[in-house]
Amino acid sequence: MRRADKFFAGVVAAAALMFVAGQVFAANLVSNPGFDTGDLTGWSAGGVASGATITVIPTGGNPGDYAWLNNTLEPSNLYLYQATAAGSAVGAGLTVSYSFDLLGGNQAAGGVDYIHIEDENASGGVIGQTILGPYFPSASGWTPYSGTYTTVANSDHMYVEFDASTGANAGSTDQMGVDNVVLSVVPEPTTLTLVALGMVGAVLGLRKRRA
Repeated sequence: MRRADKFFAGVVAAAALMFVAGQVFAANLVSNPGFDTGDLTGWSAGGVASGATITVIPTGGNPGDYAWLNNTLEPSNLYLYQATAAGSAVGAGLTVSYSFDLLGGNQAAGGVDYIHIEDENASGGVIGQTILGPYFPSASGWTPYSGTYTTVANSDHMYVEFDASTGANAGSTDQMGVDNVVLSVVPEPTTLTLVALGMVGAVLGLRKRRA
């Protein structure tokens, strides 16, 4: 290998190492996202009553354990929710990536699934919200859903809620399985990443001029 080629190869290798070192991999902000504790640790339930229950099923998830919402009250909203840690999504303009897997069940006479993704201020007040749905996931297998959400001013942390809602019609029922819930802040490029990209660009430009 010629000396110039060795130099170019060395610079590119160094830039690649800096690029990898400069990446901050986004961590999942959700506690117990796959219900692997075998219970609802980290989560809270609302609307629970006789005929509206939330349980953790030990098998059949994607994989393993999953939460099962079973609502047969009319009309009623049964919901599973969690707020992330204080200070986990601070400020406006952050891109939050979300994903979750849903399993359908008996959705009859107005039963429907909705998901709320919110950012909250330091006091827990809702200051930004998107409502996803209505969803009618397949009962024969898990369906993955994903997307992004942008935080607003005074954001401090995130909130996610899964609603199994019924209507006023007689026999209204909604069942929903939930698994693999992810909320993560997409990292911005670090200084090392930007330097690495600049090095690669400079090397490519130099090689083009030499060609």
